[in-house]
Amino acid sequence: MNLEEFRRKYPAETMTLDNGKPFTYRYYKNPKVAATVVLLTGGIGLSDLFYRHFEWFAEDFSVLTFDYQIQFADNGEFSDAVAELLHRLGEKAWLVGQSLGGIVAQIISSQHPEVVEGLVLSNTCSLAKDMGDEAYSHLKKMMESQKKSKKLLTVFPFSLFKRLMKWAVMKKKTDGFTPQEKTDMEKLCDAMLKLLTKPYEYHMIGFLCDAENYFGMAEKNFIRWDDKVLLILSEDDTTFNQACKDSLIAIMPHPTVVTNLTGGHLALMVRLEQYAKLVTEYIQERT
Repeated sequence: MNLEEFRRKYPAETMTLDNGKPFTYRYYKNPKVAATVVLLTGGIGLSDLFYRHFEWFAEDFSVLTFDYQIQFADNGEFSDAVAELLHRLGEKAWLVGQSLGGIVAQIISSQHPEVVEGLVLSNTCSLAKDMGDEAYSHLKKMMESQKKSKKLLTVFPFSLFKRLMKWAVMKKKTDGFTPQEKTDMEKLCDAMLKLLTKPYEYHMIGFLCDAENYFGMAEKNFIRWDDKVLLILSEDDTTFNQACKDSLIAIMPHPTVVTNLTGGHLALMVRLEQYAKLVTEYIQERT
């Protein structure tokens, strides 16, 4: 199905939280299964990026997804909101996060472990206390790049800014894609940029940079998920260097580590069937 059909099949719902703020989400309750997955998107912050993943996982799980919404100022407030949403839906879920979503998953699980069943983190990094200089320097450079983008956002016409974002994805993230895969990725990129607004992009840059306030994590933060952590760290993904990947592996308790899912940083997009099968089998073996 296309994005419009997906949105009709799984309409957005809104819950008013105890603090009076609305939380908008898409939720499919599969009556035949026990496990629930929460899909946490990357830096664009728009959960519809995973609409095909939602449909795929709905065959085997209950599925929940949502944007990193602008009414929640930082990762801490957002983490509290997600926990309240899960409590009120009666769910304890597997957090399935890609890139920034993997970082968000770690923050949610460390602050609200009671709502988390396990973790699936792909092409992401840790916020480890002892990650080492090489990993820390790499992440700091990424943060500084985001801060520069925030300045550009204040002076560039947003239409030009979005063209630059598309260029960054298509020229830097699709190496090794077939012509058809690049065409499909371009269509999805165009659909997401059509939904993206300047205030939301401004929010997302701040949301990403806020993650540096959560440095200091250690294995003790995740020990309760022993053998319930799947790390998909593609060998051909260079967005995070090997030191970043190693620091993530080091703080997770007996993780299963997969490195042969090809497609670079967007492996889960271009290898959807392989990715979904891998995640599904891992979770079902532990449910």
